[in-house]
Amino acid sequence: MKLFALFLLPIFLYATSVETLVEHAKNSHLSLEAIKHKLSTLDNEYEISRNFANPELSLSMSDIQLRDISNRSLEPMQYTAINVNQKIPYFGKRDAASQKIEAQKVQLNMSLEEAKVKLTKAIKLSAFTIWRLEEQLKIVDDYLSLTKQNIDLFSAYSTNDSSAHMGIMNAELALSQLKIKKSKLESALVGQYKNISYLSDMDVKSIEADMSMHELRPMDYYLNAVDENKAYKMKEAELDVANADVKVKELASFIDPVVQVGYFRREKFEDYMSVGIGFSLPIYGSELSKEEAARKIVLSAKSETEDTKNQISSQISAVYLQLQSAYEIYNILQNESLPQLEHMKDLTSSSLRSGADLFLYIQMLEKKLTLDEQNIDAIASYHQNLATLEALIGEEL
Repeated sequence: MKLFALFLLPIFLYATSVETLVEHAKNSHLSLEAIKHKLSTLDNEYEISRNFANPELSLSMSDIQLRDISNRSLEPMQYTAINVNQKIPYFGKRDAASQKIEAQKVQLNMSLEEAKVKLTKAIKLSAFTIWRLEEQLKIVDDYLSLTKQNIDLFSAYSTNDSSAHMGIMNAELALSQLKIKKSKLESALVGQYKNISYLSDMDVKSIEADMSMHELRPMDYYLNAVDENKAYKMKEAELDVANADVKVKELASFIDPVVQVGYFRREKFEDYMSVGIGFSLPIYGSELSKEEAARKIVLSAKSETEDTKNQISSQISAVYLQLQSAYEIYNILQNESLPQLEHMKDLTSSSLRSGADLFLYIQMLEKKLTLDEQNIDAIASYHQNLATLEALIGEEL
């Protein structure tokens, strides 16, 4: 046992806390970096929205005489011209475009915050699953050792009659089942460590998690914090983007004048300049159709925002009931089932040492193993549901 403890000591010394895993993931996970890069592109788009469109430059030659192409002095109508056209946005259009991009930045920031909360929740759930698997492996190892010892003990005390033989066979069958359970647990544990290594962007070998049980907060604490849910906040940001887009579409029906300036050069006549203004004619009504479509998107976004809030409230209620159930099961096991069965196990163990039936003792061990596993499941379920509730109200740790 001392050697086993010495073997485990380096593992615990290098165990990584859940908080460390979460912080590292938030600083370096590629899924978050991708959103940050998208945010930086919006900064560029914002700068573009504040600028005028690029001016258009054109060069032209008029009245080219085919009989003498190179001669540009035959008549006054012959000129070489350079023209510059510049579109001037209608008052307020650039501001509206900038405000829409600002709203998109807020939306994307909310998307980043939501991704952080989801990543935190995933790390916690994986960490608590690892704890559950490791605890189950510990008790399975204990029961494997105990079952082997009692087979040897019963073999020493018992006779060679058929009932004794059946007791030993039953114990060996239970031993095989424990080995199968151990193999499955080990396989699942390896998979969870790979998963949490990906989620945290770290090579995780061992974790340290606080699995202490605390009194529950009232459900209203979580229901009153629905507005802090990141998915809900992102829906609100989407609504703001939709409203900003309506403003952009409203202004789109106003004409953007195009100022034209030209310089005309002639060989044997005076040069001259021209100034003009042009604009598109909104005669087909496409701008109004786009504006109406944008208003409908706002109505849709409002409905989705309210629906998201109702859905989150429903999820909080459902998860809270699961949390409450896990807490109640834990208390029942701790205060009633486990102490009573532990006493029964001690009594049965004493009988076994006096030569009683091994079959009864193995049954008792199986019941004790089941209760121990239920206790571990209750603790893990409590913390997993608590992590889910924290994510639903926007808490990252």
